[in-house]
Amino acid sequence: MGKKWLIAIFAFALLAGGLFGCSNSGADQASTKDEKVDLNSPLDLSWMVILYHQQPPKDTAIKKIEELTNTKLDLMWVPDAVKEDRLNSALAAGNLPKVVTIQDIKNSSVMNAFRSGMFWEVGPYLKDYPNLSKMNKLINKNASIDGKLYGIYRERPLSRQGVVIRKDWLDNLGLDIPKTVDELYETAKAFTEKDPDQNGKNDTIGFTDRNDLIYGAFKTLGSYMGMPTDWEEKDGKFTPDFMTKEYMDTMKYMKKLYDEGLINKDFPVTSKTQQQEMFSQGKAGIYVGNMVDAVNLRDQSVDDKMELEIINRIKGPDGKERVWASGGHNGIFAFPKTSVKTEKELKRILAFFDRIAEEDVYSLMTYGIEGVHYKKEGEKQFKRIDEKLKDWQAEIQPLVSLVGIDKQYLKNTGDPLRTKYEELTEDNNEIIVSNPAESLYSPAASERGDELQKIIDDATYQFILGKTDESQFEKAVEKWRTNGGDQVIEEYEESFKKAEK
Repeated sequence: MGKKWLIAIFAFALLAGGLFGCSNSGADQASTKDEKVDLNSPLDLSWMVILYHQQPPKDTAIKKIEELTNTKLDLMWVPDAVKEDRLNSALAAGNLPKVVTIQDIKNSSVMNAFRSGMFWEVGPYLKDYPNLSKMNKLINKNASIDGKLYGIYRERPLSRQGVVIRKDWLDNLGLDIPKTVDELYETAKAFTEKDPDQNGKNDTIGFTDRNDLIYGAFKTLGSYMGMPTDWEEKDGKFTPDFMTKEYMDTMKYMKKLYDEGLINKDFPVTSKTQQQEMFSQGKAGIYVGNMVDAVNLRDQSVDDKMELEIINRIKGPDGKERVWASGGHNGIFAFPKTSVKTEKELKRILAFFDRIAEEDVYSLMTYGIEGVHYKKEGEKQFKRIDEKLKDWQAEIQPLVSLVGIDKQYLKNTGDPLRTKYEELTEDNNEIIVSNPAESLYSPAASERGDELQKIIDDATYQFILGKTDESQFEKAVEKWRTNGGDQVIEEYEESFKKAEK
């Protein structure tokens, strides 16, 4: 592997912590076939963890986590840039710790490992734990392989998508907050034509967008229009989103914005940074994407009059509210049978993951130490201690890699806009449309998915820009089908049948 590996892979053992800490994870005992499992017994836990920051965290909070969970942690930090290579090498060698963080659960090596029985299937055990038993059923399904769950998911919001809009521009023009896709279009038209910033110049547009059909405006607008999330499933038959009427309707909606100059003309080659700069510089008033971006858009603003509103519910042509959903996870924490050799040990490790979802441990891994990194304001809110921000970044922030179930016990009171984002992200769970193929596996999609998607992406941009028509778009769809798309459909349908058994 050479010197690069020696530099890249961090591994350190944290040997501090009392061995007799308390636990409030629920039942003290769990039964195996022949013996009792003490869920509070001392635990030595080796763990391959992804490092998304420059350095592993200092052990300030880790020592306290060890004490509270009666666990000795041996955390092996693997830099994000080399995580896949490191995992593949460990799988090939069979040299795995007791907990393995797997971000891409559809990696071919990982799929083979799951299907060959290398990892414990944990689904049947979750019911015995207070927190694990309440894990989101949809996310569990999305994180499953062939209908089986091989780990504890690393939770992420199912949908953070919405609309960020200039509330001060709406007020200047006497407009209400848009509630439908038609009203959103009319607002974009007014922002383009009626001088919303009142500077007497024709220098504003409605939408600002970028070269991203997923996290830019297209997919979110599509979900408002009724477009399925990636795939549509009916009676076991799968149809990709771009073969639906709603996809075509969304392209026509975007084409109308483009033709009438209500969106930046160069959006197919605009980066996210450039898109956000356009908004923050007062050149556009509607931003469709991750609602948390509202904070950055405001903070970068050169206009002290800027007032933002976030919207998550936009009604489609049929009057329904919906928004597309991601898988709700960023991989799983999995448990190899070569390292976790008995059901008894597995149950003790699951008790640890149940325990770290409790408020005291979860708070240590996210907010930090109370009075040092943050202070509570009431029962449900907290505020970061500004002068300790760098300490939080060094000691706490990397620990997000240890978080499975995201309980969000406290809300951040320091920023009303962020609080609004959190509230609407939670509300999105009521209107999400999930991808029925999220947990399914297609070898053809794994091998040629990017190549196939490029055919559709290029055709979508060409249609919006007016360079092709419907018949030419259909030709691109046929090219997708003959180049492997039909095989993807067939494999998803087969995988669906297998998971449903």
